[in-house]
Amino acid sequence: MKKRKLKPFVKQIALVVILLVCAIGIGALVNNQTESVLKQSDDFTYVNDYIFDSYYPVVNQDEKIIRPYTSNNVVVYKSFYEKDASEEEQQKSIIYHEGIYMQNSGVDYKSDDSFDVTAALSGTVTNVSEDTLLGKTVEIRNSTELIVLYQSLGEVAVKKGDTITQGQIIGKSGSCTLNNEVKNGLHFEMYKNGSVINPEKFYDKSVKDLANN
Repeated sequence: MKKRKLKPFVKQIALVVILLVCAIGIGALVNNQTESVLKQSDDFTYVNDYIFDSYYPVVNQDEKIIRPYTSNNVVVYKSFYEKDASEEEQQKSIIYHEGIYMQNSGVDYKSDDSFDVTAALSGTVTNVSEDTLLGKTVEIRNSTELIVLYQSLGEVAVKKGDTITQGQIIGKSGSCTLNNEVKNGLHFEMYKNGSVINPEKFYDKSVKDLANN
């Protein structure tokens, strides 16, 4: 039986059909792969987390500073030392330890009962340590300009690198060598651009207000 030869124009039509089929097949494959990639990209991490793991977090500038506790039984034990305060007020902000008088660089709070220590602002935990004089300490950077220290803690509920939300419990009240007569206390310090400031002056004020002062 003789093989029938295809005419030139028939070969051209057949070639076009084959190319169309291939194109359609490749297109479908590409579409399927694209859909698959798009579905996967919903949960895809485009940039590694460590790039954003900065100790200089950008916080809500309208977030208002709150007291680092929620208990109604907490009172001020030692005030912040102000250079322009009256002599009587300054005496209430002097810490005495082993024959040495020191100006209080923060505010000391106390209560008859143990109380939760909470974050005055949102931020990032930059250090957790324990010191012989100051006890357990948590350092939280709340913005490029602001750092807050929570000292003389009895318990610590956070670790270095944690992102903290305002009001979150970061530990429990405790004691330290400098204020060993206080069993349920908190030594609270705030630093703006490296300079210590009086926390009592900035409660209920926003980060924006603090930056402008």
